[in-house]
Amino acid sequence: MSNTEKINRLLDLYFAGETATEQEQELKKYFTSQNIAAEHKIYQQLFETFEAEKSEKYPENLPKMKIHSIRKKQFKTLIISTAIAASILLIIGIFQTDSNSSYVIINGKRINDKELALQMAQAKINKISKSLESDMQPLKNIDNKISERLKTLQKIENIKNKMQHTFDKINIEL
Repeated sequence: MSNTEKINRLLDLYFAGETATEQEQELKKYFTSQNIAAEHKIYQQLFETFEAEKSEKYPENLPKMKIHSIRKKQFKTLIISTAIAASILLIIGIFQTDSNSSYVIINGKRINDKELALQMAQAKINKISKSLESDMQPLKNIDNKISERLKTLQKIENIKNKMQHTFDKINIEL
């Protein structure tokens, strides 16, 4: 394998994120050398930038930031706010005992009477139940026919087992 093919393979692995440290070092060494193939020149600046950033030093006198404590304060504020909001909603829910607030709308009419709403709901459920029962009747007929056919097959299977048992006793094979 030529050096160009080897570098092409290493570049493919590198951009797929599958190179080992040694392979990356080989690529860095290649791109910092003077013997770079013309087809690889487009990658040279990329690897030179990586090397330049590696040698870059940040000043020691940068101000230290307290990011952690700011996030901690924001988190505490969020928890406290959420607890207060939940408490308010709970208090509103407990003290709101207006009996007219419970209602149901049936056929566009507002019904406040719970008993009437339950009776209407039960009537609808009964109507749906009867409808399903009549719709299921053809399936019950099919089920009965299948059961009858299965009984016939079971009888045949029992006869076959009895015959096999009899043949086994007299040493005859089917």
